[in-house]
Amino acid sequence: MKIVFCFTKKTFRGAFSGITKDYITRISRYVPVEVIEPKQPRLQRRQGFHIVLSPDAPEMTSTGFASLIENHLNKGTQNLFFYTGPPDGMPEALIKKADMGICLSRMTFNHQIIRVMLLEQVYRAFTIIRNEPYHR
Repeated sequence: MKIVFCFTKKTFRGAFSGITKDYITRISRYVPVEVIEPKQPRLQRRQGFHIVLSPDAPEMTSTGFASLIENHLNKGTQNLFFYTGPPDGMPEALIKKADMGICLSRMTFNHQIIRVMLLEQVYRAFTIIRNEPYHR
């Protein structure tokens, strides 16, 4: 399985860029990772499972999120897509086309912060799946 992060807008240089690269490197130890940075969010046409981050979607625990990723690993999902949106929110049409929505928080965050939060949770999920000590 490959994890594809579809991040709207670019990450600036500096601390956020370094943290983002660090988590991508960590996740890459478990699965291949691809990052796409379109100017406008759009659903990728490749085969896979598409997850949109939205404050209106259900929240889940870190262990629940790990179970979701593990289920896709076990099913042989080709690509697991994660989409983050622009400051004014994800287009409703994209939310409806996605396979699933999840909420990391009901609060609004800068697009760079939400990237780091998502990357950290994906990394945490793999450490939970592998029963590694990072989670606790």
